[in-house]
Amino acid sequence: MKRPLIALIINMFLFSANFACAMGKEASSSEDSKTVSKAPTWKFLKEGDGVEIIAPSGAPLTPGHIEAIKSLIASHGLQPFLPEGAIDKEASRHGYFANSDENRTKYFIEALQGPSKALWALRGGFGAAEVVYEFELSAVSPPKHPKLIIGFSDITALHLLAATWGWPSLHGSVIGLGEELFKETQVNVNKSTKLSLVFSILKGEIRELEHTFNVIHSGSATLETPIFGSVMGGNLSIIENHKGTPTALQGKGRFIFLEDTSEDPKRLIRRLIGLVRAGVFDEAKGIIFGNNPIAGSADSSQTIDEIKYFIKNFLLPRNINIPVVYSPRFGHDEYNDVMPLGTTASLSIHEYAAILKVSVNESAYQ
Repeated sequence: MKRPLIALIINMFLFSANFACAMGKEASSSEDSKTVSKAPTWKFLKEGDGVEIIAPSGAPLTPGHIEAIKSLIASHGLQPFLPEGAIDKEASRHGYFANSDENRTKYFIEALQGPSKALWALRGGFGAAEVVYEFELSAVSPPKHPKLIIGFSDITALHLLAATWGWPSLHGSVIGLGEELFKETQVNVNKSTKLSLVFSILKGEIRELEHTFNVIHSGSATLETPIFGSVMGGNLSIIENHKGTPTALQGKGRFIFLEDTSEDPKRLIRRLIGLVRAGVFDEAKGIIFGNNPIAGSADSSQTIDEIKYFIKNFLLPRNINIPVVYSPRFGHDEYNDVMPLGTTASLSIHEYAAILKVSVNESAYQ
């Protein structure tokens, strides 16, 4: 009788110990969750808050471009700001950039340190790489409280920089394009993209976005079971150019998001191979392809064919069996839907489509 009693006591002790351990892990997990939810992130804007027009890349497109942008910002109850002297096309190389490399960096640093809560890029194109380079040489530290950086294309360089600081940001139309500015610019890129949606996000009227994608490859995902992670990426050309640098894209635990302008299919595959070899996809949760048109192709069918070729010949042979989804509504075409970067997100693969749910500002950084 003594042995069963002793065994019962031992089992009860072990159960208590395991229960305490489990509770400890749950508490730890809860604390981790709190840490994630309290990670520094950008703050929603209130009436009268400042939106700074930053110009790290191209210059204004027309003489009235800046005033049209300021009027748009003011119409949403926010205060537009562009420092005097920030735009000096004559001081730039090639007459293309908004200012000299040094001055574009200077005004970017001032925007980081100034009172504006949101920094919305005027244009993309070229020039942000020089700003990141000059910023690194300056040894200036980013402010303690994150500011929101908005833009796409060349502004991917700033998104990658912000990611090294643990700052969420928004991949979306620059403030100089979009439906509201089309009358002024006559530029077809993003001409049907409503900037009003971005303003709704800025003010906290929209807290989560839901995007639908075509499923190119379901990977090892269980149907309809959410995969949790965060989105990071942007323009493929810029991401490729940042390989091996302090701001190189880190794919672990993330959905890698890629978009670009019209490209020769051979160059597209070569760029993707470079990211594979750099290990970007090794521990990624999935790949999200935005608009990546093939030069000379009338529709997206060839883009999808190239993506399938890439999966079969370069991902799967390296045992990278993750979901790959596609939608042309992100990037340089008529539409450029907002894609939050560095925020909590989940991707669910369904029978006919994939659904991405992504917070606009709940930081995924710990």
